[in-house]
Amino acid sequence: MSLLSFIARRHLGSRHSLSFISLVSYLSIAGLAIGIAVLILTLGILTGFEQEVQRKIISFDGHIRVKGFLGDPVAQFQPQLDSILAQLPQVTGRMPYIHHPATARVRGQTEAVFVEAFEEEKAQGVLGTWKNLISGEFTLGEEGGKSGIVLGRALAEKLNTRTGGRLILMDLTSLGKPGRAPRIGQFEVRGIYETGLNEYDESIVYIDLSAGQRLFNYRDLITGEILSVSDRNETVSVAGYLDDNLKYPLMSSTWKERHYNLFAWLSLQKYPITVVFALVALVALLNIMSSLTMIVMEKSKDIGVLRAVGFSRKKISQLFFFEGGIVGLLGVSLGVALALLLGWIQVRFGLLSIPEEVYFMGNLPILFTIGHVLTVGLFGFIAAVTASLYPAWKASGIQPAEAVRYE
Repeated sequence: MSLLSFIARRHLGSRHSLSFISLVSYLSIAGLAIGIAVLILTLGILTGFEQEVQRKIISFDGHIRVKGFLGDPVAQFQPQLDSILAQLPQVTGRMPYIHHPATARVRGQTEAVFVEAFEEEKAQGVLGTWKNLISGEFTLGEEGGKSGIVLGRALAEKLNTRTGGRLILMDLTSLGKPGRAPRIGQFEVRGIYETGLNEYDESIVYIDLSAGQRLFNYRDLITGEILSVSDRNETVSVAGYLDDNLKYPLMSSTWKERHYNLFAWLSLQKYPITVVFALVALVALLNIMSSLTMIVMEKSKDIGVLRAVGFSRKKISQLFFFEGGIVGLLGVSLGVALALLLGWIQVRFGLLSIPEEVYFMGNLPILFTIGHVLTVGLFGFIAAVTASLYPAWKASGIQPAEAVRYE
């Protein structure tokens, strides 16, 4: 085997009588490297985009929400939920919350919003919105006779307000009731967040749970509870256990179920995009086949000599499999290195930006996984060896007498 590998390296590295053949050999390696790099980068971008969207949505929604049937309010204290959660060590945090429609008004400017009310201390163990603050602080409690409110940057710009400003919330369900004034509450803007998810940034505001219960006349009622689990992958199993054991009117839903259309679209995009960029690698494999075939044609006399000194057809075939393997190994190694280098540059410096209002983030995200890199690298190597099948078959069929007849 060492003799075959030596001859294979000499075939690929030596100068050919036709310089064009050497150029094609180098281009086939470069083409495979580019194809592998593009495929790894494509999978890294798709994975990074999906993971970033998941992270942002979970920071808003939490992993699991337990609420009343059809969104009806439920009692703040639920003994049955307490006993069930005691049997689920995967649940690491829980937080009562209120989700209610309202209007936000600042100096004559009004916008429809959804109010999320919860206890500030419990929120930090369940939600991650406070990590996205760009101004002020995530404080919702009452200070100086005013309760705090946190809103998104897009909504703050629409209302032309900033931290320290005054904002009035009005309960939409209290409108149109004869003899009753609509329920309103005055709040101080304590913080402004920005996530890049415009749907949230312009419609979700946060207030304290007790302030929400007063504003919406919930008294000792809540919309439900938000749960966090230790591992995102356990969300479905925990939600399944809750569905099997919760009794009416409580029901659970996961972050993926609440955003099913978005993640179905993301999953659907993976396959055609991956196939399209895999065609780049396929072109490189055709180049490998062409270059090895030309080497067979140019080295036919050498192959004839090898046959004459005792090399079997099997050995000749193995020789060109070695050459395909060397090209594949070089191309895959260079491709993986190039993909990792470009990915690191993007993660470190964020050179490629994308429209935040469309893609939920400002910079192109990249997340490489060992599985993707190994799978693409192994596919490239096996495909390169497979591409040498025809040249190997062609070379093994060369007869010594025909090859050296005129020498």
